Order: sequence, then structure tokens, then C-alpha cells
Amino acid sequence: MIKRKIGMFGIGLAMFLGAMTVGEGITANAAANPNPTWYVGSRCFYNGPTNAWDDISVKDPSIVYANGKYHLFYTGYAQNGTFQMGTASASTINGLRTAQHKKLDLNGSWGRNGSYGAPQVFYMESKHMWYLIYQGSLGACYATTTNIDDPNSWSGPKSLGASGNMGWDYWVICDDQYAYLFNTPSDGSHNIYCRKTSLANFPNGWGPATVAVRDTFEGACVYKSKSDNKYYMIVEDMKDNRYYELHQANSLNGPWTKVSEKWASSHNLSYTADRWTNRVSHGELLRSGINQKLEINDINRVDFLIQGSTDNAYVPYEKIKWDLGIIKNYK
Repeated sequence: MIKRKIGMFGIGLAMFLGAMTVGEGITANAAANPNPTWYVGSRCFYNGPTNAWDDISVKDPSIVYANGKYHLFYTGYAQNGTFQMGTASASTINGLRTAQHKKLDLNGSWGRNGSYGAPQVFYMESKHMWYLIYQGSLGACYATTTNIDDPNSWSGPKSLGASGNMGWDYWVICDDQYAYLFNTPSDGSHNIYCRKTSLANFPNGWGPATVAVRDTFEGACVYKSKSDNKYYMIVEDMKDNRYYELHQANSLNGPWTKVSEKWASSHNLSYTADRWTNRVSHGELLRSGINQKLEINDINRVDFLIQGSTDNAYVPYEKIKWDLGIIKNYK
């Protein structure tokens, strides 16, 4: 999430199908573990220097591994009170610590003065195009490129054209027929909404919204597990600090069943480095591929790139100093 008040808003073989370090070839357990131990490594991405556009915090990560590099997209918060979107890339996760922070000016008429961010990145095979889904001056926005290695090649913003209590934290995933758009609404319902369109009509043509999950908070991310062919939704809640629930379904149409209220929380963190976070907030699972199906290998063996902090819980959200780091539910 950026901030609730701005809620309106033939790839070649060289494109590797994913980071092979994330549990490739591992046989899944029979069911998702509702209470795994999460091993917290060191931070891998920090805020920018003083007076930079991201000098207060970095947050809302989305990441893919393509062409031999991890491509990170994120929201940066500056002292002037704006949230803006950036990217960095490196051949390893730890290499992101020293990678260049590149701001993406993808907010149209708002330019540098408006807030935009909360990105999601994936490659849409049917369009032969990379997509960035994010929230900005046109509400639910997208930008496109054919070359993820060039931060200056993104074209946007363009509107997804969805309507009806759009809110924020937009997330797209596809099956073989449809694209599904999940979002956190602005109606205070604590629901997660979903709408869909055909692959032929994507990125427009969205149907009416339905409720996918109730009684939660924000930032739903949905993946398909190759080990059991189930879909898993991770969604942030904050009944007790910030943490992640886990839901599962056999289809992107649902119904969704809650596996765990506190799948990843301060209560099941085990530190292997410094204690840089006491909460699990807006993040993204490292995928096994790059395409619109958002596949992972096994929900019980994932690397989870999160925003974390040890700032006091009473610090205003926009003032929290977020850093990014990996937690893992396996050794």
C-alpha cells in the first residue's frame, strides 16, 4: 500500500524461467503449513541518500528474475511527502544492496509532484510485453515495455479501465482463459475484491467486482503452486501488528479458504542475522517464472521479500522507515 488517501488511483531462452534457488524440484507436503518458522536474513535493499526521492523508506516490492538478473520494483517515500516508484537490478539478491536506484516517472500529469507506486511486474506472453501494474494518477494504472533491462523504456501511465470501488493495491494473475484483478477497496469493508477479463481483452474489459476474501486488511498477492496446482493468496492484516494471512483455492474464481490467520508474523520469525524487523508487511514471493501465471514451486518452501521495520507501532505509516529483506519458511 502507498497510503490510503491516494487509493483511487517468442521471449527467448535467455529470459530464464525463474530463480532456480527457490526450491526447484522439491516435493510438496500434503498441505500448506499454517504455522511455519520464518528465517529472517539480512536486509537486501535500503532507502536512498539524503534528499533523494526515496530517502525515508523503500517498500511495496515486486520482483522477477530475468536475463540473469533480479529486477526489483518498489515504492520510495521522500521527505517532501510523496511516494514514487523506482527500480533496481542485480545478479543476486544481496547485490541489490549496492544497485542503482532508478526513479520511474510514470504518473502522467501528476509528474514529480504526485504520489504513485505499489507496483507489480510480470511478462504477459500473449502480448509479448512486460507489464507494470500500479496505482497512480489514473487510478489502477499500467505501463509496458519489451525490454525489462532498460528502466527508461517503460511507456505509461495507461488506465486498466476497471471501475467500482477500486481502492488500492492492484494485483493481476491469469489462468489459461482469464486475467483476474484483485484489489483492496476503499469502502472500509475489510474485503478483497476480484474482477476478471478475457486474455484477449486484457488489459481492459474488466467485469463487475465480487468479494474474494472477507475480514482482512490489504495488499493481496495471489500465486499458483506447481507442486499441488492450488492457488494461494497471501494478504496483509494488522489485528496484531502487521502480518500475513494465507488462503487457498482450487480456482482463481474461488471459493477461498483460510489456511492460517498468522501465516507469517512476528510470532514465528527466527533471526539468522540482525533483528531488523518485528513485523511482516507488504511483500512478494519470489516466483519460479516470469509470466502472467505467477507460479511458485511450493508454498511450503518460499523466499518472501518483505518490507520490514522496528519503528514504534504508533509512528504514522508514511513516516515508518521501511527496508526490504528476505524471509524463508525453510532452511
